[in-house]
Amino acid sequence: MAEDWTAIAAEVAGALSDVGHAGTLLRKGGFTGPEYDPTPLPDQQIPVRLLGDTMALGLIDGSTIHAGDRREMMAAEGTVPTPADRLRIGATEYAIVRAEPYAPGGVPLFFDLILRV
Repeated sequence: MAEDWTAIAAEVAGALSDVGHAGTLLRKGGFTGPEYDPTPLPDQQIPVRLLGDTMALGLIDGSTIHAGDRREMMAAEGTVPTPADRLRIGATEYAIVRAEPYAPGGVPLFFDLILRV
């Protein structure tokens, strides 16, 4: 019997909603207007569900992962985060250093994010 990975992803999103916190994924809005004088559009603000996770001390090497970096799990609810996006938690905006899907059955259950101020 095959697993229903989409249903499991919905369960994970529900659990993150129950025990986690809210954040906002900020995605560049692009440009409008003529090519010779483009006007930037406002960032898209996408609400996301998060749960903070610990960073194993062995992963902090000072070059790839810094001591002040933050790790969050983001529910996989249709939006795929990338390092081009930013994430706002409370009043603080973070750069997304890494965004890896956890997808054991081919369907992302959540995204493992490494964030940096």
